[in-house]
Amino acid sequence: MHDLPLSLDEATRISEMAFLPLRAITDIDPDDASYSLRVEDASGALVLSIAHVARSQYADAAHLAAILDKARLELSKDGHILAPWSMPYQPGVAES
Repeated sequence: MHDLPLSLDEATRISEMAFLPLRAITDIDPDDASYSLRVEDASGALVLSIAHVARSQYADAAHLAAILDKARLELSKDGHILAPWSMPYQPGVAES
């Protein structure tokens, strides 16, 4: 069984939930099915920005999880407290 790629909609929803309680905002670029991500603190100050997440980066759930985990680690090192998070179960993704 092959892993089903994540859709752009799934990837942006996952990305927006990965940084709670901070506010994550995604902006979709329909021209190349990519998105950008910015994370703001409670006062609205920008604390993290990822300018471009390409389809090749988000389609593979494990690759997207690695990107989000790295960004979460950076925020934690900067003193931001985040809720526990792990990549959600994706229907159709093969389990080993």
